Amino acid sequence: MLSRYAENVYWLGRYVERAENLARLLDTHGSFARDPRATGDWEAVIRINADEELFFSRNKEATAAAVVYFYLIDPKSPTSVLNSIGYARENARTVRHLISTELWAHLNTFYGEVQELKRRDISLARLSKVAAFIKTNCQTHTGIAEGTLYRDQAYRFYQLGRHVERADQTSRLLDVKYRQLQSVAEDPGSPIDISQWNALLRSAAGYQAYRRTRPGSMSTSDVARFLMSDSEFPRSICFCLYRIKYDLACLESEHGLELGERLRDNLGRVMEISGQTPTDRIEPAWLHKFADAIQDGLLGLSGALGERFFGLVEAAD
Repeated sequence: MLSRYAENVYWLGRYVERAENLARLLDTHGSFARDPRATGDWEAVIRINADEELFFSRNKEATAAAVVYFYLIDPKSPTSVLNSIGYARENARTVRHLISTELWAHLNTFYGEVQELKRRDISLARLSKVAAFIKTNCQTHTGIAEGTLYRDQAYRFYQLGRHVERADQTSRLLDVKYRQLQSVAEDPGSPIDISQWNALLRSAAGYQAYRRTRPGSMSTSDVARFLMSDSEFPRSICFCLYRIKYDLACLESEHGLELGERLRDNLGRVMEISGQTPTDRIEPAWLHKFADAIQDGLLGLSGALGERFFGLVEAAD
């Protein structure tokens, strides 16, 4: 398989995953902002995505309208859903011979529909509806990929992209929301405290799963531990890292691709960090350090993947 095809299918998976995560985050934050008991801190969304410099170079304030426009349909925002789906479509076009007709057709239709969205369609009152439209289409894309992609190298690189992006997004969400919640949760167990934890879990699509496994608890440490290390929750950092390890092992054992020392070292390093979750109370300072280490580890892992399989030149660790 050519390096550029491997890279393109890897980023196809990452961009669609990124679009779904953005829609979920905006939807949850919009619902939370409409609660008169809560604070509508839209700057938190910008911090989660580390877009402070770009956003404030073009906007004076992080208002709901400005943030939602920036992340949904702004053609000049490289992280908008519009551009993420556009980049995914461009990557899919270059690997058209490796993906199914159904996947290509759906991505074309989806991109066309996102292009049709106007400012009036993304008002705070309509945000939930448009977020549902984006999430449904991203999940449809994932379902078509699962049901139609041939299980060869391309499929493994596609899965690697999805799980690297998902682990990164969960770590960013956990870090920023944790610090935000710690600063405003003056009354643990109060209705506003519970609603904030609900918002965090819903942003990661983990509310129902958390309630199933921990029906009697909604504590800071339990929610953080669930998103970090629950081995059965598909958006936990732990789950994503084990899927990355599995797909890399498949590339090696089934397709004869040697991973190389640097890639093995980076994978081992980030998995070691993930396994350091404390069993007692989790403090915000520790969590921030943990999330930073995970993000650095994933960046190193992505760089090692690029160097080993995509023909990219990366600086040594």
